[in-house]
Amino acid sequence: MNKLFLIIMFLLFFINGHTQDKWFSTVELDFIVPNEIEYSYFLEHYTSSHIESKTSFALQYAINYKLFDKLSVGALTGIQQQYGANFFMYKIGTNVKYYFVDSDNVYTYLQYAGNFTVDKNKFKNGNNLRLGIGFPVMKRNSFNLNLNIFYDINHFNLSGSKPLMFGNETPKSIFFRSYGISFGIKF
Repeated sequence: MNKLFLIIMFLLFFINGHTQDKWFSTVELDFIVPNEIEYSYFLEHYTSSHIESKTSFALQYAINYKLFDKLSVGALTGIQQQYGANFFMYKIGTNVKYYFVDSDNVYTYLQYAGNFTVDKNKFKNGNNLRLGIGFPVMKRNSFNLNLNIFYDINHFNLSGSKPLMFGNETPKSIFFRSYGISFGIKF
């Protein structure tokens, strides 16, 4: 069964042909506002608290491949500053986009990325899940300007990191559930 799956994937990628118009890139600037921040920790017993939400900013780049006229997959990388807990992170992940008409029009997307940091006192690692919809606001022959609206969940593993609230709690994890808007260019 696994061999059959690999053969089908090979056929989808390579029989379709390798034309330049199948590849495209996007660069996006994100503004993210947490709706809920849930901080879990041990302080005499396991508990969780909600902490003040603050805006987050991110910049990401993705390279995408059109599998079909209405479906693309991509790899992405980016950086994000998450205020509130003051996390700076790097993202590496993937996305899937479904186009309602074609790749120059309205689309919906699902994105998954791992969150990484060099400051292990803040968090160890994490992940990000995003579901959104994108609209081209300006179309040109060589590029589109897009507006995306999305729901975003960021999870961070805080095991072994510094306390965020009281100074004597043992951090476990934190979830940022957010809404956001991004402006991007597709070229």
